Amino acid sequence: MLEGWWKGSVFMMPEVDRMLREISAGALAHLALLQRNLLMLQEEDDFRAFLLGLQAALPGWPPILLARFEVDGDQKRLLAGIDLGWPAGWREVYEKHRWYEVDPVIRSPAGEAIVWSARLADPGYAPRGRNERRRYRHFLEECQRWNMGKGLTYIAERNDYRVLISLIGTEVEDDTYTRQLLSLLLPSLADAAGRALAQNIRMAKFSPRQKTIFDLIAREGLSQEAVAERLGISVATVKNQIRYMREAYGARTLAQLVHIVSARE
Repeated sequence: MLEGWWKGSVFMMPEVDRMLREISAGALAHLALLQRNLLMLQEEDDFRAFLLGLQAALPGWPPILLARFEVDGDQKRLLAGIDLGWPAGWREVYEKHRWYEVDPVIRSPAGEAIVWSARLADPGYAPRGRNERRRYRHFLEECQRWNMGKGLTYIAERNDYRVLISLIGTEVEDDTYTRQLLSLLLPSLADAAGRALAQNIRMAKFSPRQKTIFDLIAREGLSQEAVAERLGISVATVKNQIRYMREAYGARTLAQLVHIVSARE
């Protein structure tokens, strides 16, 4: 009965038939409950609470990172949306060395659950150039030093960026139940992230001060003069910050900026 329900669901993925031959009925029942809860998520706080509950239920309490990877011309950025225990030092090293240029996980095709240890060991994903191969060997050494050699990632492709959901740990790879459950759940998590975090992710280019100004204008409907009074700054400062925000998003007017940032996916 559960198998029939799953095959008729809107979450049907290409690998489901294979997974159904391997996953237990109990895991499918657990998956159905999680999927139902995901449909109700609307805001970032709801999504964070869901991920915290999932994290607590999984063996080893694995760190979870929801991030957006975007390419703007020659500029590439990995922006965290929700960070639940990700090693801060690793993120700094990763950005400093631009590991995303050689990381086989983040460079993988979208739409599949990626097992880190298998992808890191796959020679087909190693860079071809001599300099890049040297960087890649350094990257693999750092993965081992930071205990970042095992985990699971799902990548969802959007028009101009990627959404990544990653979990660290031996258990998410080696525990059969956990790995199978996450392989089927992560695609729906990525879809829910697009709904719940669309505006927060779009605001990633804002500084903390700019986010505050934007919220006061877009959510509370304050005028620029009222924003300046609320924050104890000059109107000129507010206008300058709005100009910086418009330039960052290619918006000609404040109204266009609000539309770009506030639009839901």
